[in-house]
Amino acid sequence: MKKKLAFIVIYLLVCLVPLITVGMSQDTSASEKRESAEFPKAVEEGKLNTQYFTQFDAWFSDHMGGRSFLVKAQTAMKETLFGESAETSVILGKNGWLYYADTEDDYCHVRTMSDRNIDNAAQILSMLQTYCRDNGAEFVFTVAPNKNTLYADNMPARYAQAKGKSNLEALTTALYEYGVKYADLTMAFRMEDKVLYQPRDSHWTYEGAMLAYRTILDSLTTEHDRFEDVTFTERNDWDADLANMIYPDAADDDAQTYPNITYTFTTKGDMVFDEALVIETLGGAGEGNLLMFRDSFGNTSWRYFAEGFSKAEFQRAVPYRMSSVKRLNADTVILEIVERNLINLVEKAPLMEAPVAEPEMLDAVDMSDAADHLEFEASNGMLHAYGWIDAEWLGDSYQVYVVVNQDGHNAFYEAFNAYERELLGTEEGGDNGFSAYLPEGTTEAAVIGILVETKGHFFYATADAMK
Repeated sequence: MKKKLAFIVIYLLVCLVPLITVGMSQDTSASEKRESAEFPKAVEEGKLNTQYFTQFDAWFSDHMGGRSFLVKAQTAMKETLFGESAETSVILGKNGWLYYADTEDDYCHVRTMSDRNIDNAAQILSMLQTYCRDNGAEFVFTVAPNKNTLYADNMPARYAQAKGKSNLEALTTALYEYGVKYADLTMAFRMEDKVLYQPRDSHWTYEGAMLAYRTILDSLTTEHDRFEDVTFTERNDWDADLANMIYPDAADDDAQTYPNITYTFTTKGDMVFDEALVIETLGGAGEGNLLMFRDSFGNTSWRYFAEGFSKAEFQRAVPYRMSSVKRLNADTVILEIVERNLINLVEKAPLMEAPVAEPEMLDAVDMSDAADHLEFEASNGMLHAYGWIDAEWLGDSYQVYVVVNQDGHNAFYEAFNAYERELLGTEEGGDNGFSAYLPEGTTEAAVIGILVETKGHFFYATADAMK
């Protein structure tokens, strides 16, 4: 009670600062590259200004004194008095460390992916590897570990870890069972004595990105420049993402280590920035064509890969456009995703024409009476068929084939085990979905049903029964 009272008193006193210092602050709009708001007029051109109070609020925000001080003071009070973060998206750790709140479940080993969804993710990645191999490309999958997966010493003691496997640990086991080529960054980082993530940012440093680059290269059959003799220079100019969440517009810059590398590659386009959905490069010192699907962890690593290959394209868009393998004539395909987003692997099927299959079908049982859902949409010149199956029919693993009648005979297309949550309009995902992009020219009328292989048996449902 005393702490809460102290917080209220101090907060009220601090609130007087902007009233006393209005007009005395430095113009904060300069850093935002915009014009500072002007003091509004109550009457403009003989008419009452109906936007007066909105414009006054904008002027006050730009000109009030001690803006940065207030933000920092509020945060410091919450941290000191209650040991809590002022931002719910950030976990306040020990010794000045910050962690992303969305990593809490992974850290505590709370499984947000069922065993079947773990199997679904491994199955999808196995299909991508087969697709790449059939098109002359080597495929490797990798996961950027959450910061507290590697560096847990500064996590608050109240976050207890269960004994079971995390999503990543369970998926790692499934990947080996499916034979998916996997570059294990968790193991690589744990073998290093040096901390290679930033205390107040959710990502690795440029040195950490170099370790990730080398670990991924080591999993490939072809050799590329590992930058063995590279040195790094430290500068205090890094805009740490977690710090900015807590101290918006008031966070101090953090230290960052930058590689001393003279790059030879060039980028396509005049404006290239790390967050771009697509980055294309030419003229790297290495050989081969690279297609890399990446997320924000690629912001500090993509230049290494661009230099390590003759030609490269980096994509951040989801779903993954696997059709780019053919367009780029890629000989290497890398898929990188951060640990906290593993569920994304099973919620949006990659964009590629579904593989033709010839299932060795035994006697199939009709499950039309229990069939649930089948939807269609035109997408990227193909017919997208997706839906779900009653979970009671499924074992720990399953495979779905969309059956299409073509010129009087049936063709089977292998679907991804992806539950298209957004397209299906459900708030929560599932582990009983399927999704397949059928060839150009396929019509809804040509789709006659689905065939499901699970628990050592085949089941089928007609398309009419699932609508």
